Amino acid sequence: MVVESPKFIFSAESEFQTEQEVVEACGGAGPLPFLLKGSTLYTLSPLTKSSFLGGALKEGATISQEPFASWRSDAQRSKWAIELLNRFLRLHAWKRGLRFDDGQGLFYFTRSKPKKLWWEVGGKIAQREVTAPNMKHYQVCGQQEVEFQCGWKHEAVRAGFVLCRGCLFVQLEPAWFLTELDGKTPATTQRVAPLSSSRLNQDAAKLPRTLSFWSAVFAKGHRELRIETGGGPVRVRMVCPGSFPPRIVSKEDTTLDYLAVTSVEDDGAIPELGFIEA
Repeated sequence: MVVESPKFIFSAESEFQTEQEVVEACGGAGPLPFLLKGSTLYTLSPLTKSSFLGGALKEGATISQEPFASWRSDAQRSKWAIELLNRFLRLHAWKRGLRFDDGQGLFYFTRSKPKKLWWEVGGKIAQREVTAPNMKHYQVCGQQEVEFQCGWKHEAVRAGFVLCRGCLFVQLEPAWFLTELDGKTPATTQRVAPLSSSRLNQDAAKLPRTLSFWSAVFAKGHRELRIETGGGPVRVRMVCPGSFPPRIVSKEDTTLDYLAVTSVEDDGAIPELGFIEA
């Protein structure tokens, strides 16, 4: 649940008519968190010529600000406010090493080599595979079987702000994703899931654990997800009060002695993935 949101939404006239033009004029490392409606720029960060959107401002443009709360109560602008929050979430996730796929609306670790994360929850350490080779088998002359890598498979998550009964929340939905050999280009536009029905049942049983893992990734292991906007933070309570927040740990923390006393658990490898029937 969102426990603090920015006080204002800032706006100004832009030199440009499309978001791509704004990105080309102002783009740097990471996604730019803004909206362009007509020729008006909106963001949660104060607008100045020296700000990250300064290069897109019209010469002599008047900078305006409106209460964020007033947007939340407006039927049309509440959707814009949520989209702004989601764009700042994407920038936050980018800084955490995640990338966002617009086609399927999910976050994943883009990678051209296997990736595993160690994480701690409830005083125990577990290893979780988030990127693994996507291997296929091919029969030569109907007899000899050859194994080859056709891309990468990823554990992923759909994440975004939602407005429910006047309150803001961050919704997390575990997902899976396939990419080409570069670890970035989507291998399909279809949604994928484990091929084994037993694995699907396991995933359903482990859903709270999976949500805890992704909470730890987004919140850097803290009790709250904090997204800096430049105009006041967005603070989201990711765990129940009094509970132990999960956290991502480095390999250096996982010494043999430490692992021995914390009862290591291994979530195993990413399963074989296949297309979800429409």
